[in-house]
Amino acid sequence: LVEVGIASFQFGVCLTYLIFVPANLAQCIYSVFGFQPSKIILMWMMILVEIPLSWIRDIRKLTPTNVIASLLIAFGLASILLIAFTEGSQTRTDALTGDTSFVFADNLKSMKPITESWLFFVGTSFFMMEGSITLIVPMQEAVYSNADRAKFPDLNKNVTVWICLFYIFFSGMASACFGENIQTALTASLHGTLAIVVQFAYSIAVILTFPLQAYPAMEVATRYLMSEQSRSNVMKRNVIASLITISLGIIAVASIDYLGNVVSLLGSLFGIPLALIFPPLMHNSLVVKDSSQTQRNLNYCVVVVGILAMGAASFNTITMWNAGAER
Repeated sequence: LVEVGIASFQFGVCLTYLIFVPANLAQCIYSVFGFQPSKIILMWMMILVEIPLSWIRDIRKLTPTNVIASLLIAFGLASILLIAFTEGSQTRTDALTGDTSFVFADNLKSMKPITESWLFFVGTSFFMMEGSITLIVPMQEAVYSNADRAKFPDLNKNVTVWICLFYIFFSGMASACFGENIQTALTASLHGTLAIVVQFAYSIAVILTFPLQAYPAMEVATRYLMSEQSRSNVMKRNVIASLITISLGIIAVASIDYLGNVVSLLGSLFGIPLALIFPPLMHNSLVVKDSSQTQRNLNYCVVVVGILAMGAASFNTITMWNAGAER
């Protein structure tokens, strides 16, 4: 059940890539050439690139594309922070009082602590688990030596802590500087020459990240869909991988304008169970003799919170689906 949940989550993340990249490229093309291309056509062009990449069976062969993607993302993050700081440090003058203030200060004052879309945020925040949960096992298995593999848990913990701290800083900075007009895909909130470069760089980075994200899920899918005798059949495996990628494209067509909704729903349906429901239950099963009843009850409390959060966030996202359209 957990394995299927992780695989479904990974495919869902790949679905968001198929929505994000066309929207990003469409805005980039419009800014440069002055015409609006079809996001659906751009998405199918991306599918044509991802299909042969989905045929790769050795995760280590994805290292070059992952390194390039990481460098492009680092460039994009630094550029977005620069753009955000530039816009946020501009000043505004109140027409009535004549007082001058910074844009980011005004945006911080006007921010509401809780809004109508708060439950959207619950699902979206758990979507953050897509990288740490779904890729942690294949990343550890890809470590070559046993000595390095033994260091992986501590390294992963430290990296995750720093990533969370950066998330808090980055999201706070972006929200304060861009204000209420901020888009789900942050790159859509950018303007100017540097913004075009960032949008293009992010698009390439996500295209190169897609096969790495899909790899573990593809392995799970082919293991369930292929018999043990036919798993060595490369052609059959490639056909299944291609059909799955095309199926994700078909779903992306129906949700091409609903990136925020898709992210929130994936976080609610898969991120919350993988973070709050399955781990406490597995912990209770693994340490029956070494844990107290109080510890087990606390784990069950976390499970209940997870179930309630999953139900509330999923219901809210589905019932308010049309309100989340971004065209």
